[in-house]
Amino acid sequence: MIPTVTHDNEAVIAELGAEVFAPLRRADQRRTAMEYLRAMLSVNGRKNARNLATSVASPAAEQRFHHFVASSCWEWQPVREALTGFLERVAPPRSWVTRPLVLPKTGDCSVGVERRYVPEAGQSINAQLGWGLWQVSNGFEVPVNWYLDLPTSWLCDPVRRERSRIPDDYVPPATLEDGAVRMVLETVGRRPSRLRPVISDARHTALPALVRGLGTARVPMLLRINGSVPVVLADRMLRGFNCSPLPAHQLLCTAGSQVRTSLRPGGRGSVAALRVLLPGYTDAPGGRGALTLVGQWSGADRWPDQMWLTDIAAPSPVLHEASRLPEPHAAALERAADLGLRDYGGRSFQGWHRHMTMVSVALAARALTTAPGAPAPEVPVPGLPGQGRLLAA
Repeated sequence: MIPTVTHDNEAVIAELGAEVFAPLRRADQRRTAMEYLRAMLSVNGRKNARNLATSVASPAAEQRFHHFVASSCWEWQPVREALTGFLERVAPPRSWVTRPLVLPKTGDCSVGVERRYVPEAGQSINAQLGWGLWQVSNGFEVPVNWYLDLPTSWLCDPVRRERSRIPDDYVPPATLEDGAVRMVLETVGRRPSRLRPVISDARHTALPALVRGLGTARVPMLLRINGSVPVVLADRMLRGFNCSPLPAHQLLCTAGSQVRTSLRPGGRGSVAALRVLLPGYTDAPGGRGALTLVGQWSGADRWPDQMWLTDIAAPSPVLHEASRLPEPHAAALERAADLGLRDYGGRSFQGWHRHMTMVSVALAARALTTAPGAPAPEVPVPGLPGQGRLLAA
């Protein structure tokens, strides 16, 4: 059940809307955007034009809402940038989180839908695929940018392309991972908080492409990886190891045993950090030296529970705390689904992006009006000069 917007938080929503919708050129667009936002926060069920119109005492509301998303001329990227700036001012980010986006669909009319194998699901699914970028702040996460992958079957089909209004000058990224990097750079690239780490579950991605893209852009990264990822030990001080690639979990169980330490005195668990390179790389992308492979153990097992790859020059216990920052993937997406993440059923490429932009604004409003009042404690992160603070777990 969606909570009712009360007088107490109406001022917050009004302030958010005034700043975030300021890039909309026309006053009627700004008024409709505020109506749409309040409807998303108050109406239960699917967030489509028909349902949202039930919150407005106007016969023309449904048509107006449909036009606002599907056919209007407002650009979504300036609104997303305004949202990011607003959140950066009222709740400075501690990190950024990239999440894979899988939106199952029953038909083949929605833009970008295709039957593709989805590693996270372990099967082929008829779905839209993409990424979301989430801004992590004091106790909540808000998505501030989206990327929708457009398969060749859509880009090279003139009929589909025209019906979905894919711009003629749209140049797609080469891969899904390149799409994630483009999305990150659109948001993080020139912001004061660009030195916050980008955290991502990269166990089902083409890891080298993601590492190279973020590394070249000089955006700090903390990537969860599979134990089967081959790495080369870069620390020549550890005895008994050559330059041959080894699976990450095997290297952590062997060389990692020489540097494994407890997370904190009297606490459960341990951690090991090793300097490594990805095979085929003579250096980390961007020329910043080797990466750090971090293994985390919750008990006395031989194999690490989690493995992370990072270019952040910070002690491994701090990286452990940072890796625990994001809300669990399923919980974050379900929270977004409650405000319309899966509800766009139109054909338009622009309509999808406008709808997802409104989902982001609604999630920001919900987070700002329900976040706990007390700020979470922080821990310093060495290696991020001037920006090096992260929430403690």
